[in-house]
Amino acid sequence: MERHAIKTRAAWSSVLWSALLTVLKLVVGIITGSLGILSEALHSTLDLLAALGTLFAVNVAARPADEDHPYGHGKVENLMALAETLLLLGTSVWVIREAIHRLMSDDPGALHVDISLWAFLVIIVSLTVDINRSAMLRRAARETNSAALEADAAHFSSDIWSSAAVLVGITGAALANQVTPESPLHWLLMRADVFSSLAVAVIILHICKTLGTQAVNNLMDRTDAALYEQISKLMSDQMPAYPLRRLRARSVGNAIYIEMVVGMPHELHIDTAHDIADAIEALVERSLPGAETMVHMQPEDTEPDSPEQLVRQIALTNRMGVHSLRLLEADQGLLVFTDLELPPQATLESWAVPVQAFRSEVARRLHAVSVFVHIEPNVRTLPEYKLPVPGDWEQLVRHTMARLTAPAPSAIHLFTRGPQRVCFICIPADLSLSIAQSHDYLTRLTEELSAALPPIARIFVIYE
Repeated sequence: MERHAIKTRAAWSSVLWSALLTVLKLVVGIITGSLGILSEALHSTLDLLAALGTLFAVNVAARPADEDHPYGHGKVENLMALAETLLLLGTSVWVIREAIHRLMSDDPGALHVDISLWAFLVIIVSLTVDINRSAMLRRAARETNSAALEADAAHFSSDIWSSAAVLVGITGAALANQVTPESPLHWLLMRADVFSSLAVAVIILHICKTLGTQAVNNLMDRTDAALYEQISKLMSDQMPAYPLRRLRARSVGNAIYIEMVVGMPHELHIDTAHDIADAIEALVERSLPGAETMVHMQPEDTEPDSPEQLVRQIALTNRMGVHSLRLLEADQGLLVFTDLELPPQATLESWAVPVQAFRSEVARRLHAVSVFVHIEPNVRTLPEYKLPVPGDWEQLVRHTMARLTAPAPSAIHLFTRGPQRVCFICIPADLSLSIAQSHDYLTRLTEELSAALPPIARIFVIYE
């Protein structure tokens, strides 16, 4: 609603100023006979029609989607931009024809311009209005992502240059009487008004090309390479676990509709996949306000993205856990060091074959010269604590963290089973940190907090 109010105010302001300038230029152009000013008056008349069309377009575009228009009514802004382009094209054709007629005419009066102070005043007023109006429209278009307002802003930016050209033309016409009639300069000054009108026509043609191309591209849903790159980078940076397989996007007015195909492990439950899709949609819509995103999940057997992931996948295939994994490119070749986690009550004999299969597969897949493993039990028990839990434990934890200048905890959870206790302290996540930086920070904070608190429970500081 706020965007619609901004667009409506900008459109109404454009209509009122266009009407004022049209009347002023038309009156002064008829009085002076200046083709430059008359071409500007016609230009402003079309500006008024375009501004009225923009006002109509932004109101239609604000209508909600319905059964006949499931993507909303935003394309009307692109249609209005295209209509404005055709109006401008007609203007430039008329100005060029009239300019050629005056230049080729044998009638000396065809080049006569009755210059007065009013001619200069109306052009100066037009310049001032167009500078302010184009800035206002450009700002509103940027805030609302409106194609119609953007077209108006580009249009009135061109008016600044065309008005400047007309100002040069009527100045030349005014100076013509001060120059010897037989001189080449007099010949040029007498035609300065016509030449300025041609300059206006050329500027209008350039604007026609820019606005027309943009309007047609939007209506034809042409690919926006910058938008695709932005979404692709967002997914690779923020959701690297779920590769983007296909992307389509279309702009409808100030709304963007995005369709994505994202790869997911086929083992995921449908509810989990749905939650991930919701998270991806929220991520894209935070980066692109006003966007509507639809995510299609494509189940797939994903290949590991790194040697480390491949080693862990091989271990899981053989029903073993992995930690303390290290890879070293030695002079002799790649060396792999890792701890394998096995059931604590099992015998080495019963796991000898899976361990050897793990080593062989890692060596084969990574072309490693040697794979070294250290066997550890995969279950670790919590230590027992004899001190009773104080009644103000949570307050004590918060006070200690404040003394260590650590972030204020969002939650503190204490779980007990007899003398075994574990305390999880949740703090807000710093998303700017890398995984390694985050691990080092939480490890250091856990050690400092464990040393500062009485030995009541095993302390873990984690992100919420």
